[in-house]
Amino acid sequence: MKRLILLLTAAFLAGQSSAQLMRARIHEDFSITVEEVQGPVPAEFRGGNNFEQLPGFPKGYPASPNLKNFRNVALANLDDDAGDEILWPAGNRLFAYRHDGLLWEKVLSSEAIYPPAVADIDNDGALEIVQAAFGLQGAPLLYALEADGSDVPGWPASLDGNRIFYSPALSDLDGNGTLEIVVCARSGSIGRVYVLNADGSAFSEHWPVELDSGPATTPSVGDIDLNGVKDIVVHSGLARYAFSLDGELLPGFPVGTGPETVHTYQSPVLIDLENDGPLEIVGAAHGDAPEFFVTDNHGDYRSGWPKPAEVWTYTTPTVVELDGEPTIFMCRRIGDTPADMLYAWDAEGNLREGFPINKSGGNEGIISIADVDGDETFEVVFGSDLFTADGPGFLHAYELDGSGEVEGFPLRPRGINAMNGAALSDINNDGMMDLIAVSYTLTFGMGIDSVYLHAYNLNVPYSPERVLWSTYKGSNTRDGLLTPQSVSGTAAQNSPLIEIRASPNPAHSETLLSFSLEQPTEASIHLSDVLGREQQQLLARYWAAGPQQARIPLNNLPAGLYWISVRNGDKLLGRTPVLIR
Repeated sequence: MKRLILLLTAAFLAGQSSAQLMRARIHEDFSITVEEVQGPVPAEFRGGNNFEQLPGFPKGYPASPNLKNFRNVALANLDDDAGDEILWPAGNRLFAYRHDGLLWEKVLSSEAIYPPAVADIDNDGALEIVQAAFGLQGAPLLYALEADGSDVPGWPASLDGNRIFYSPALSDLDGNGTLEIVVCARSGSIGRVYVLNADGSAFSEHWPVELDSGPATTPSVGDIDLNGVKDIVVHSGLARYAFSLDGELLPGFPVGTGPETVHTYQSPVLIDLENDGPLEIVGAAHGDAPEFFVTDNHGDYRSGWPKPAEVWTYTTPTVVELDGEPTIFMCRRIGDTPADMLYAWDAEGNLREGFPINKSGGNEGIISIADVDGDETFEVVFGSDLFTADGPGFLHAYELDGSGEVEGFPLRPRGINAMNGAALSDINNDGMMDLIAVSYTLTFGMGIDSVYLHAYNLNVPYSPERVLWSTYKGSNTRDGLLTPQSVSGTAAQNSPLIEIRASPNPAHSETLLSFSLEQPTEASIHLSDVLGREQQQLLARYWAAGPQQARIPLNNLPAGLYWISVRNGDKLLGRTPVLIR
């Protein structure tokens, strides 16, 4: 190992040009080691970048020598302009970047490695940012920040001096219109699950609750047993838990899995795969008996599951609907030779045609689904645990039909993208899709490690409907509760989940948007032009079940055709055209 470290360090510090392929291995204690990959670098990995980055990118900052970024970034519109800002931690700072420069930075009590959760937690019409600090220096804090980076009143909060490892989840648990914060912390050798109100106070006397071992995930929140009240799903290292809001375990839980099947980093997601009401739990585990799994709301495996992963995986699932059916994407690490590394299954565990993807290098980061080549079909985008000894890593995009890698990929970010992935949006509002990714370097104490923020212009049209999934747990709330938009496999033919109507239409100064929700939902309303460029947004808020109406000011926009969409995080609920005269 010493020889490998010296080889890698020399390449980074001296700028040597080496084709030697290296692999980063993430461990349960957040540490990272590297190893040489035997054999020549595959020909398709030898090229450079085929896409330019936006002016001023990449951004680089010193990174912690011990901790590196996991799960990429959060994208959110903080300042009411037309593009998303990028929220990402680097060392003990949280940065908010516009496409043209720094919006603000916040100094944290200690290092942070997971992206924040973002939503309007206090129902004031503006977004807040909830960021966990790692607590490595004895000051574990959970921050809630206003859109300008200032502290929300009542924050930051300390969780009894316990260390916070993962992103929090945001959800309206009691139906009062504000969002609660659900977060895991480590207390010695066990875990605790905390629930806080939007003002930082305790949600109830029932929290925190204890886990049998250290926490392993960001919590997921949803009504898994269909009793009209949300539940909290979380994994410890050795068990799977589901709690009611009074802190009591749901029937069937906890489900013990250890010591051969254990959890670290694999946050589950919740979805009604059968469209019958109760929610299934989709996730993965590692250890001596690693697996990909789907369980019912009692923790029992569904028919066709689990799937043996055969090798360790820290994957978090991506679940979207393609051709009217839920599709579950998960991945794993592999050895030195090309192997099956990324899978796509239906609800019953049958492989989608064209999968698994077989290639060199594994992936345990975010799996994004988007139309990144402008062909009106979706592609799967993911990072890699591989990099070359001269520094660059890999970001891949593959067609969903099994025909191989998208032209122009892989991208070669500066440093390693392991455990991260890519986010897709239009951050500079030019109508074209941008790919945003985090990477980092490793010098093992022989130099200063860096963390980089990349923003590539993919030179294809962007609209929200061209991105199905591109962030940790599928939404900035990180609650893991999925209502995936149903698509035909193409980005052009999108089947909405709800019907919405604008009246009058054609309109001049404003129009009244009408829609109906089957269940209480957090949603935002967006007005975009025909190129997908957002012109205005009504920020996310809590909507009750039943008929809803919202007045949409048109702000003297130029005459023409526009689209109004209703969205739950990154998920499209419905859209309708409106003609402005």
